[in-house]
Amino acid sequence: MSRMYLKDLINSNCEKDIIKNSFPVEIGTNYMERIQVQEGVLFLKTDFNIKKPIVLEAIKQNERKLVITISIKGNTTYINNSDKKIILFNEGFTTISLFENTEGFREFKDKQINQVRLILSENFLKRNFQISLVEKYFYNKQNLQLLNFSLTSIESQFLLNDILNCKLIGELKQIYIQGKVFELLSLELQKLEEKKDEIFLDDYDKNAIYKAKKILFENIENPPTIVDLAKKVHLSEVKLKKGFKIVYKASPYQLLLTHKMNLAKNMLQSGEYNINEIAFKVGYKFANNFTNAFYKEFKIRPKDILKTKKYFI
Repeated sequence: MSRMYLKDLINSNCEKDIIKNSFPVEIGTNYMERIQVQEGVLFLKTDFNIKKPIVLEAIKQNERKLVITISIKGNTTYINNSDKKIILFNEGFTTISLFENTEGFREFKDKQINQVRLILSENFLKRNFQISLVEKYFYNKQNLQLLNFSLTSIESQFLLNDILNCKLIGELKQIYIQGKVFELLSLELQKLEEKKDEIFLDDYDKNAIYKAKKILFENIENPPTIVDLAKKVHLSEVKLKKGFKIVYKASPYQLLLTHKMNLAKNMLQSGEYNINEIAFKVGYKFANNFTNAFYKEFKIRPKDILKTKKYFI
C-alpha cells in the first residue's frame, strides 16, 4: 500500500484554497477545496479517485479541533499513531470527533472517496459553546475522541446538496454558503445534546473495557479506584462506567462483586477453606461483611453451604 504525506501534497499544485491532481499519476487524482466560512470555521471538500489503496499521512494537529465529517462516497479509516485508536468514516455516515496533538494516517481502500468536513477551532467553540460543549468534551485528557457516529440525516443531506450546488458568485455566494453551513452545523451538533447520556464504543474503547475488567479481577483483594482504573486503561471515568454498563450490563464494582461471590461459592463448595479464609481471599477484612454480601447475592449463608458441601445454587 502506497504511503503519501499530506504536507507535501498541500505545498504542491496549490491554487489558493484548491488543491488538485497532486497525486502521482499511478496513484490517481485528487481534488481538495477549502472555504473559510468564518474565523474558526473551515469547510473542506475532498474528492479522491484512486487506482490502488493508499495511506495518507496526516499533518500533526497541535490545536484542539472539533471535526464533523460527512462521508458521501467510499470508506476511510483514521489511525492514531500514539495509541492506535481508530476513527471510521463510512459512506452514508456522519462522524463527529475531537483532535488534539494528534499524529496519524488515513487508509483509503475504495476507489472513489467523497467527503465533506466542518472543522471548528477551539476559540470558535469557546465563543459559542462555552459550557455545553467545550467543558464537557475538551478537557478529559484524551487527544482523540469519537463523539458521535450515526447515519447522515436527510436534512443534512439536503443542506449539503444546497452548499455543493450553489450557483451564486461573489459575496452572495459567501453569504448563502455561510448560512447553510451554520444550519448544517446546528443540526449535527444537536446530536451531541440528544445523545448526551449515550456513548459510542469503538474497538479501542471496548479493548480498554476488557482490560479494565481483567485488572479488577486480578486485584480482587485490593481493587483500584474508578479514577485509578480509568487512568490505567486511558479512558475517561464517564466512558469507563458507561462502557461497563454497555458491555457487561453492570458497573465495574457490581461486576467485581458478582465475580468475588462466585469465587467464594466455589471455594465453599470445595470444602477446602473456612469462612474466614474465603472472606480474606475475596477482599473482606471481616467475615461478617462477607457473609452479608454473600447472602445478598445468593440468599443463602456461607455456613449453610459448608454444612452440606453439596448445595448448588
